[in-house]
Amino acid sequence: MATRVKRSNPTVIYLYGVTQKIAKDLGHTVGIDGASAVESLPLSGLTCWISRVSRTDFADQLQRNMENLDWLANATIHHQRVVSTIAQVADVLPARFATVFLNELSLAEDLESRKRILRADLKRIKNSDEWGIKVFRVQEKPEWPSTPVRTGKEYLKAKAVLLQRRPNQTSDSDIERFAGALKRIAVKTAEVGKVSGGQRGLQWQTSLLLRRADRRKLESLLKKFSEEWANRRQIEATGPWPPYSFVSRETAGTSA
Repeated sequence: MATRVKRSNPTVIYLYGVTQKIAKDLGHTVGIDGASAVESLPLSGLTCWISRVSRTDFADQLQRNMENLDWLANATIHHQRVVSTIAQVADVLPARFATVFLNELSLAEDLESRKRILRADLKRIKNSDEWGIKVFRVQEKPEWPSTPVRTGKEYLKAKAVLLQRRPNQTSDSDIERFAGALKRIAVKTAEVGKVSGGQRGLQWQTSLLLRRADRRKLESLLKKFSEEWANRRQIEATGPWPPYSFVSRETAGTSA
């Protein structure tokens, strides 16, 4: 009787991020695929946080899977949860979504080639978090006169009165002043991208790398400008986040 050989499912290494070398673990944290364990792997004096996942799903057919919006949304959520969990135990340099390596050797070679840059990044983000800041124009509701408008002439007259009642819009120099104040309390700022019509009324946005000890400075600054811009502009702040925008990406090798 022939013996059936059980073939193991080939895997690749999925990278979530890099931290200084630490002895802590994440317990039973679930990985990118919803099943694999998250491991800490010491390399080059640093710690890589990884999962061993299906080569078929995360290398051979990765591009096709990423075109499946349901798969992509689920995987993205898992990735962000793992990075956030790592950030609770150490300052982490998050890897880009879908960063995979064929084996430990290829990961070790990549890490060794970028070790100097990674150490500089880790020094910069120490005890810091990322915050997102957006400024929106407040949409005003027209307040028409209580008396009925019967003719075109009365309409134009009422509109002219309405425009006179509107407060002066905050100037670009006010936003520049706000941006300058943020830079003075931040470790670093990062451009988020051009302001587009994707969010109604969005006029300006940035990301901050902020020391945790300076969080009250940020809160005080946001309060000051919110009061100054009352009924004209609204400030939205989100965070704290792992420092996604403050990792040196241009030299990173991240493919399997």
